[in-house]
Amino acid sequence: MNRRGFTLIELLVVIAIIAILAAILFPVFAQAREKARQTTCLSNLRQLGTAFEMYRTDWEGRNPGPADGGRCPGSWNPPDWPSWMTGFRAYLEGQWVPCFPILTRVSDPDSPVSSFWLLYGHVTRGAIYLYVKNPDVYICPSDRRGREKRLSYSMNAVAGFIPEQVVERPAEFVYLIDEGETLNDGYFWAIAAGSAGPRMVDCPSIMHANGANFLFFDGHSKWVRATHPRERARIDQCLDTVPKHYFCPKIPFPESAQYRGGCERAP
Repeated sequence: MNRRGFTLIELLVVIAIIAILAAILFPVFAQAREKARQTTCLSNLRQLGTAFEMYRTDWEGRNPGPADGGRCPGSWNPPDWPSWMTGFRAYLEGQWVPCFPILTRVSDPDSPVSSFWLLYGHVTRGAIYLYVKNPDVYICPSDRRGREKRLSYSMNAVAGFIPEQVVERPAEFVYLIDEGETLNDGYFWAIAAGSAGPRMVDCPSIMHANGANFLFFDGHSKWVRATHPRERARIDQCLDTVPKHYFCPKIPFPESAQYRGGCERAP
């Protein structure tokens, strides 16, 4: 009986074929995993949207507060925000998640999580938890610090306490954002007025195939392609990562001096 083993050349050819197949397949597997994470993130947002809808049913058509980490408990009366956000005292229990700072340095996405947030800032204390009762839906699986922060999503500032009748474009008005990198509380300041024109402040998380996930006021969640997908995720350094009109409950939107410039016209 004649036995013939592999020659060195044949072995090298087999190894080369395996290496080529691995180089082709590994990126495909990585894309498939990220697509699954993106789908889970969109599902999370839809579930949170259902919770918000039930909350508004119980509270005369108004959202809970936006959980600005530096504003409650306390009064907030600046004239450049819409009337439904100002003119009253905001309490901790009226926010969609507890309104404590999450990071020790709010402008540094790599700074440690605040010990105060770890002690008192659990999402189970938020106003909508009664309607969802699952802390995992507050975390996007693509958020590198999601488990550590216990939160990946934040509320569009002007959606805090907003009456339903104000929203003229519910299918186009974003009110919950997958923020990720710049998340330092549950509050998303989308547009700021400036001498050079309106600018983005907080940054959507561009982690899903060069796009970001959003929840819209009518309850649907959607992936939106980023216009500047490689922009650094730093507060006030976002440029226009996504079109500003998504953050406008109506166009034009004269009620807010901060958002007005970004909400002048429809795309």
